[in-house]
Amino acid sequence: MSTLAISQAFKFGTKAETLWNLKDLVTEAMVPEIYFFTRDQWVIEKSAILEAIHQRFGNETLAVRSSGLNEDGAYSSMAGAFLSNLNVHAENSDALILAIEEVLQSMTGNARDQVLVQPMISDIEVSGVIMTYDMVNGAPYICIDFDDESGRTDVVTSGNGIHKSLFVYRDADSSLIRSPRIALFLGLAKELEAICKCAALDIEFGMNKAGQLFLFQVRRIALARHWHPVTERRVKRQLAHVEDYVRNCSKRRDGILGERTILAVMPDWNPAEIIGTTPKPLAASLYRELITKSVWREARASMGYRALDSAELMLLINSHPYIDVRNSFNSFLPASVSEAVGEKLVNAWLDRLEAFPEFHDKVEFEIVPTCLDFCFIEDFKARYPALLNDDEFEEYRKVLTELTHQCLDSHPDNTLDLALRSTAHLEQLEMNKVNDEGYVHLARAEFLLTKCKEFGTSSFAVVARHAFIAEALLRSAVRRGALSDQRLTEFKRSIQTITGSMLDEYAQVCNGQFSRLSFFNKYGHLRPGTYEVTSLRYDERDDLFVDAMAMPVSISRPKFKLSDTEHASIDSLLHEVGFGSLNAEMLLSYAEKAIAAREYVKFVFTRSLSDALSEIVRWGESYGLSRDDISYLEWPQIVRSLTQPVMDDVDRYYLDIAESARGTMSAAHAFRLGHIVFGVQDIYVATLNRSVPNFIGLGAASGRVFQLEANTPTTVNIKHCIICIENADPGFDWIFTKEPMALITRFGGANSHMAVRCAELGLPAAIGCGDQIFQRVLQAESVELNCADKILRPLYVN
Repeated sequence: MSTLAISQAFKFGTKAETLWNLKDLVTEAMVPEIYFFTRDQWVIEKSAILEAIHQRFGNETLAVRSSGLNEDGAYSSMAGAFLSNLNVHAENSDALILAIEEVLQSMTGNARDQVLVQPMISDIEVSGVIMTYDMVNGAPYICIDFDDESGRTDVVTSGNGIHKSLFVYRDADSSLIRSPRIALFLGLAKELEAICKCAALDIEFGMNKAGQLFLFQVRRIALARHWHPVTERRVKRQLAHVEDYVRNCSKRRDGILGERTILAVMPDWNPAEIIGTTPKPLAASLYRELITKSVWREARASMGYRALDSAELMLLINSHPYIDVRNSFNSFLPASVSEAVGEKLVNAWLDRLEAFPEFHDKVEFEIVPTCLDFCFIEDFKARYPALLNDDEFEEYRKVLTELTHQCLDSHPDNTLDLALRSTAHLEQLEMNKVNDEGYVHLARAEFLLTKCKEFGTSSFAVVARHAFIAEALLRSAVRRGALSDQRLTEFKRSIQTITGSMLDEYAQVCNGQFSRLSFFNKYGHLRPGTYEVTSLRYDERDDLFVDAMAMPVSISRPKFKLSDTEHASIDSLLHEVGFGSLNAEMLLSYAEKAIAAREYVKFVFTRSLSDALSEIVRWGESYGLSRDDISYLEWPQIVRSLTQPVMDDVDRYYLDIAESARGTMSAAHAFRLGHIVFGVQDIYVATLNRSVPNFIGLGAASGRVFQLEANTPTTVNIKHCIICIENADPGFDWIFTKEPMALITRFGGANSHMAVRCAELGLPAAIGCGDQIFQRVLQAESVELNCADKILRPLYVN
C-alpha cells in the first residue's frame, strides 16, 4: 500500500481506537494485542467481558489503561489525567475487576469512556516518549526521552526514576545518529508521521532485549495550534550560522594550546549556575565584563598559571552561554611548563572530558590537576597512562609542585593575602545615594562596576582558585586515609563564614537584639539572582522578616582540633609531596582562610554589583524604563550614553532595543543545544548529559519537596522541607533561617557557595544534579537524600 493510501486509511480516535487503527499499518513496531470496551458495555456485559479477557489473554499479566473520550484529542491530550493499572494478573478475577473499576472511576463518567486491556511486555530494555516537535514552542526537534535502566514501561510518563533525553533536529543528516537504537526510535517516529499524516505526534514506546519495538500510544500534540508559524524556518536559518561558528571555534589559535575545543555550560566559571542557561542581555554582559572577558585569566596568571593574551572564557551561542574549555584548560597549566608538554596535557584533558562528560561540572577534581595534591601521581598515572615520558612527567610534577607551594606560602605578600587586602579596600568604598538626574545614576553605576572589577572580582578570582586548591588537598588527604569523611565534614562545619554571621544576626533580629535597619545595611544588597536586575534585593523585599519571630536560628561551630594521629599523617603526606616546610596545622589554617575568604570576597563584590544594578534601575526609571526593559539591554549599550549622546528620544531608543532583544530571546528559547558541544554534530543532536550530584556532608533527609524561585516570598513555610532551587546563589541565604531539611540544586559544583554554606551548617545537600535528575525530583511528591551513601531518589506515594 502506498504512503498516501495508508495516510488516507488512518483515523485518530480514542487511545484504544488509534492503536487499533495503527496495528496493521505500522511496520517499525508491534502494537501489543488490544481489547477494549466502553463503560456502558462493562455495566451491561461485565461477565462476558471478563470471560473474553480470560479467553484472549489466559494467565498473562495485563495493563489496564484508560481510553477516555476526552483523552488524546486534537486540542487537549489530558495526558496522565486518568489511571492506568499495570501488572494485573488476568486469571485473578477480583484483581482484574478492581483494576477496571478503578480506571473507570478515574475518568469523567461518560458512558462511552473506554478501558483498554493489553498484555504487559516482558524483558523491556528501553521505554520512552518521542515528541516529533518541541512540545512547548514547536521548534523542529524530535525529542526523545527514554529509560534504559529500570526495565519498566512507565518510568518516563510517570516522571519517576532516571532517564535520558536528547533532541534531534528534524532534518539532521542520518550519519549524525551514531546510536543504532536511536536510529530505530527515529524510524518509528518518521513512519508514524507518514501514516497519521500528522507531523506533531506524542509517541509512547518500548523495546525488549531482542531489539523489538512496541508501540503503546500515539496522540497529536495538543499545543501545536499555539506554535508560531515561523519558528521552524528561523531555527533552520540559525543552525547554519551556529554550525559555522562552532567549526571556527575549534580551529587552532595563536597562543592557545590544543587541537580543538569543547564548549560546555558548567566547567570553570559555570555560567549555567551563575546567570542561567539563557540569561538576559544585561546579566550576560555584566558577567562578561566582570569575569569572563579578562579577569578570569589575569587572576590565574598572577598566581603562576599560564598567561593568555586576549582570550575570553565565555561564548554566547544564540543567547546560550558556553565556556571555551580549551581556553579554560590552558589557563590551568603552570606558567613554566613547556609548550610541548602543555599541548599533550590540554589534548588529553579534552579527550577525557569527552569520554566522561558527566564530569563537566567537576573538571578541577576529575579532569585537570590544578595543583599538586596527595593523590597526584596515582591519579595522573591512572587517568593518563603513557601520556608523558619520564622526563616530561617530572617536568610537569616539578612546576606544579612549585605553583602549589607558592599558593600555600604564608608570606604576607602571597596572592591570597593580597586579594583580601584588595577586597578590604573595596569594602571601604562608600558613595552618596541621593536621588539625582539619570545621568548621575549611570555614572555612579559605571564607577561602582569599575571598582568592583578592579578590587572585587579580580580578588574573588584569586581567592576562589585558592579555595579549589584547599578543597583538592583536603579531599586527597581523605583518600589517603589521613582524615575521614566525617572529620572533614567536622572541619568544614567549624569554619566561620559570612553566611554563619548573617544567620546569627538574623536570629538576633528575631530576638530583638539587633535592628532590622542594621541587618539590611549589612546584608540588604543580597539578591537571589546576583547579576539579574529583575531579582529584588533583600532590602527591597518587605517579606524577609514576616512571621520570622518564632524561628530564631542558632549555629553551633565547635572548635576543630586534629588528633595526634591525624597530625602525623598529614605531616607525612606534606613531606612526601615536597611540602616539608609546612605542617598539618598550617595546611588547615590555609584551607580555613581560603574557604572563608571565598565567601567573604563574594559578599563584598556583590554589594558593589548590586548597588550598581540599583543605580541602573534608577537611571532607567528616570526615562520610564521598567526593570524588565532594562534586563534586555546590554551594559555597553547603556554605558555608551555617557560618552555618546543618544540622538533620539531616550525612552524610545532603549525601548526599541529591548523589544528587539525580547524577540531574540524568544527565538533562543526555541533553539536546542546540549550542555556540552564536542563538535558540529552536537548542534543537530543535543544530548542532556545526566550529571552526578555533588553530595555535601554525610547527612540524610527524607521528606516533601518544595521548589523556590528567585522572587518566592520569604514568608513561605519551608520548615522541614527539602528545598529545590535552580542554582547555588548566595541570594538564597534566607532559606537557612527557615529550618529546611535539605537542599537540592540543578546547577552548582562541589565548591560552590551553597555547597560551602551547607557544609558549614551541616545541612544535607545534593548540589548540581543536572536537568534530568532535578526534573525527576520536582515531579516527585517527596525524595530521599543520603549523602553518605550518595543516594538521591524520589519516594513515591501510592
